[in-house]
Amino acid sequence: MRFLPIIILSTGLLTGFEAVAQTSPPSSVPTAKKRKAKDIIKDAVQVSGGPKLSAGASASGGVSSNLGAKDGSLSSPNLNISNPEDAKKFATETLPDLGLKIAKGYKKVKKELKSLKKEFNGRDYEGLRVEKQILRQGSGSRLTYSEFYTLREYKQPDLYSRHLYWFDHRANRIVEGIGRDKERNDLMHGPYKKYLGDLLIEEGWYYMGTKHGRWELYDKNNNLLNKEYYEKGFARDADISYYDESQKKIKEVLPRNYDKVTGEYFLFNESGTLAEHGMMDDSVKVGQWVEYYPTGNRRKKEVQYGRDCFDTGFESYVIREYDERGKMIFESPKVKKN
Repeated sequence: MRFLPIIILSTGLLTGFEAVAQTSPPSSVPTAKKRKAKDIIKDAVQVSGGPKLSAGASASGGVSSNLGAKDGSLSSPNLNISNPEDAKKFATETLPDLGLKIAKGYKKVKKELKSLKKEFNGRDYEGLRVEKQILRQGSGSRLTYSEFYTLREYKQPDLYSRHLYWFDHRANRIVEGIGRDKERNDLMHGPYKKYLGDLLIEEGWYYMGTKHGRWELYDKNNNLLNKEYYEKGFARDADISYYDESQKKIKEVLPRNYDKVTGEYFLFNESGTLAEHGMMDDSVKVGQWVEYYPTGNRRKKEVQYGRDCFDTGFESYVIREYDERGKMIFESPKVKKN
């Protein structure tokens, strides 16, 4: 009976943190398995910078522990609690120190969660009101579940946005396009998550219809397949030059990926219309490039380049040319006719 207070105190700690850990997520999002209280305590101690907790029964029938001291060092390689004095020391010295570390760890985690709530509260994002949408596609093992948000009221996208994503209510799917019917399409805005069954396979953010922030893609084993960063539609690390000192009129978007000029390239007229667009691979033009007339909505020339930067034997050629009215005035003999 002398050890009863120690058992009650330890059980109280575990019960308290188990109650904190069991917060219920939104019913619309697949839930993960509940974690045990001892795992919550272990993580909390590690977050606070304290040593790991590892306790078990000793050979003499007492309780052994390698709990660390306040400075992080081990106070004893094997602390055996087999008499009232050891139990008293454990209760008055070790447990209070452990409780302090756990409390600090929990406060740090709570602070991080609070900062996330400030970023998105489910009602508005970046000062714009949003509406939650749910999309289910497929069936059985191929059932995908997407949870995302759209603008509650339409707002004109940025002039330089070349990839806009909308939720088509009538077709019940997410579509890409610069111009869409505003009566049946809403711009994507806010967090996006896609699940395959209970597995998260894709997540990211939208801003005014453009991809924004970090986007990640996972396989069915939760392995990260791809990670990309965007800044309101453009690659985050892209070099952007401007016509004006106030940096409102974009001139050129030069893509960069791991210090290489790789990705989607844009050249704009001073009026904001698109002048040229294509892909680059390690500073080499690849694929099909398109030049536009100053109006930005009519093609002037289409040019074909190699598949990648290693396709050095490929000779680029003009695919088609158009006049200002949109009529084709030239087509390369290399174009295959169906």
